[in-house]
Amino acid sequence: MYILIDKYRSYEDYSWITIRKVLNFYGYKTHKRKPKAVGEIRDILEYMINNKMIEIAQDLDAASYDTAIEIKIIPENFDSTEKFGKLTSSQFDTIMMADTSLNRESILMAFLYINSYIGCRSRNNDGSELPNAKDYPEAFFRSIENMAKELSMSKDTINKCIDYLTTSTDDIPALLVKREVGSIQKDVNKPPQNVPNIYVLNKEGYKQEIEWAMNKMLEVYGVKEFLPMKSGNYRFSD
Repeated sequence: MYILIDKYRSYEDYSWITIRKVLNFYGYKTHKRKPKAVGEIRDILEYMINNKMIEIAQDLDAASYDTAIEIKIIPENFDSTEKFGKLTSSQFDTIMMADTSLNRESILMAFLYINSYIGCRSRNNDGSELPNAKDYPEAFFRSIENMAKELSMSKDTINKCIDYLTTSTDDIPALLVKREVGSIQKDVNKPPQNVPNIYVLNKEGYKQEIEWAMNKMLEVYGVKEFLPMKSGNYRFSD
């Protein structure tokens, strides 16, 4: 909702959306019996109103699918300057144009979650990298199990979303690059445990980020190298 409001934002800090546009955007079907998502849209708008991010004069409960909802954006609260994940228009369009049976909202949520952990390193005033850049790799290497809990999504859905995000087509490059890491043997009497994979943005310098992330993971797990990835139902160690 935040992304959609910002997408249609005017220079005067006004935005107009309809419930139908939101539903269509994320792949929900509209019909006479309104889906649960309609209530969720109203709840999100109410949350943003209560937190003084936006102002809406209309009665949201009376809004139909095609009612133009006029939104006044309050920039000082709507625009976050710190610890805020950035999404480019090309990344957004790649997700929204997804030719898949997956819900586009699920793909977007998975990407935003991963991208928020990838972050963006501080740089010198001249734009050059800081000397300790290797200590802060722009990479994601948390477990799918934790991701599923925090997003309230099934691991199967998240894995399918990641497959989409890491797969290129003839026309569209993948948004993420995946590197399988391997496993560790904590106890000789127990099966090895796979560690989370590394994901980085598919952009110039991604190989360096993977290398730095791999070194960071070796340090975190206290090993000199990872064992081969084990197939089967081995849980991921976070």
